[in-house]
Amino acid sequence: MRTTIKAALGARTIRRGATAAALAALAGCATPVLTQTGLLTRYDHLTASDATATKSRIFIDKAAMAQVRTVRIIPTTFPEAVSGPGLTEQERRVVANAADRALCYELSLRYDVVSSGKADLTVRSSITRVGLTNVPAAGVAVGASAAISIAAQVGVGFADTIGKVPVPRLPIGLGDLTVEAEALDARRQQRAAMVWAGGANSFTNQARFSPAADAYDLAGDFGQDFGSFLATGEDPFEAELTIPTYDRVRVTVLGEMPRDPDCQAFGRAPGIDGIIGDSFGLPPDWTDKGPLAGRP
Repeated sequence: MRTTIKAALGARTIRRGATAAALAALAGCATPVLTQTGLLTRYDHLTASDATATKSRIFIDKAAMAQVRTVRIIPTTFPEAVSGPGLTEQERRVVANAADRALCYELSLRYDVVSSGKADLTVRSSITRVGLTNVPAAGVAVGASAAISIAAQVGVGFADTIGKVPVPRLPIGLGDLTVEAEALDARRQQRAAMVWAGGANSFTNQARFSPAADAYDLAGDFGQDFGSFLATGEDPFEAELTIPTYDRVRVTVLGEMPRDPDCQAFGRAPGIDGIIGDSFGLPPDWTDKGPLAGRP
């Protein structure tokens, strides 16, 4: 979610700007897979929502959610058993926190996010499946983009008038991510839930030298979708397109102070450092500091 284009326009805008069919035909997409691991308190009232390339099953009790004023976010879990040895503990931590940071921003648009004391609603999420990014395949796109940029500097061919341009990734080795999440009231009754599965595609997901690259982007997409679902009560995959506000750009792109002080627990977006790092294909954990010290 940290690429320059996606950060400026928002994940949902990008997904609707190119249909799933077009992406599959032109770019190639990782195949998202929904799970049902038993981590949620119930699954029986979830309904499918597949309006975009993202797959999901969702539920919300709008009447109950209308009474919510305070929300607590339990840090997203991402165990090694899900990723296998392909990701380090730090990589898993940064991916999970990307989901929480995006989720917290969306929730802060309507609710008071609290980290201590009682809360009307407790939100918890678990990453249940991950498809790792193929680093050599991603590296081809990074290298090609860098080569075009260098060629532009020395006046070689068409690159002289283009400069650094994004190069579509090979449609192989694209990552995917599945998250199961729910919101429980004070009596531990499920008031909203989402099983979310997304896959990277060749055009809108930044190529980086990291097996966690696509999972990191997709985690932020999930946080945005689930947070919006909880805050508005509307299916995020069918919501109307909107132009990002300055506040959204300020917090989610430039990495400035969050709207709600309690969201600082999840750290700030990488900002300019992240944008620059992306252009060189740096791993997410090189520029994203993750949650504040002491957080899981």
